[in-house]
Amino acid sequence: MKTPIVARRRYDTASSKKSVGSETDSYLAKGAPGKMVVCHGCHAISAGRRWYQDEAVYAKLLKTGTVKEVYCPACEKIRDGYPSGQVTLKGPFLAEHHDEILRIITNEEKRARERNPLHRIMSLREENGQLEITTTDEKLAQRIGRELRKACGGTVAYGWSHDNKFLRVQWER
Repeated sequence: MKTPIVARRRYDTASSKKSVGSETDSYLAKGAPGKMVVCHGCHAISAGRRWYQDEAVYAKLLKTGTVKEVYCPACEKIRDGYPSGQVTLKGPFLAEHHDEILRIITNEEKRARERNPLHRIMSLREENGQLEITTTDEKLAQRIGRELRKACGGTVAYGWSHDNKFLRVQWER
């Protein structure tokens, strides 16, 4: 009897893409918390496994006194200093258009937070003519790199970790 041939996926080409599920993120809850909870830090609300932002609903829930207050996964990552994305910007264009680049970055974070309040910038650090941004989610780091390339040109390099959920993005112009 012949054994069937099994095709194995290889990640050694530039066109291949790593599929990372949210279940590998140790900060996300493994199951639904059962009822509605609110984040003590950022005021996000979780209904089941979905986090969303609504200050009016947050205020109402706190007045009832029946809702449980916790820290959301993004606030825990910020508190622990555990980023999932790192974006490094360098080149003379950065110094010349510093304010414009910061505006692009903050606008992209704002768009990402509207869809999911767990996607946040943890820190912005400038050193030796470089700007380093850390994010709570690797997808936000990818989006920042893509938007900078679309708006300002330059080159972007992405480096996904195969061991954990982490992305390094380098943009230069």
